[in-house]
Amino acid sequence: MKTLNKTMLVCVLVLAFALSFLSAMPTEVQAQPLVQAAEAQAVGGDACGRAWGLGAALGLAALSPCSVVCAALAWYDLALIAAYC
Repeated sequence: MKTLNKTMLVCVLVLAFALSFLSAMPTEVQAQPLVQAAEAQAVGGDACGRAWGLGAALGLAALSPCSVVCAALAWYDLALIAAYC
């Protein structure tokens, strides 16, 4: 009975490894970095809106377990908002 369990475990691990290997193979299309204007177009909004969005996201993240770090970063984001707005 123990050899059957070990055999099944090895088969499952080999199958998982094979699926991981096949799904990690690169495709022919290579990613290209966007120029800054195209990136701004893809993301949308202006610099002021993005600064406010970052501040709001960090402020909400301050309610999570990383509260001290996120609250400090949200505080320093006020300087970014002042610079862009």
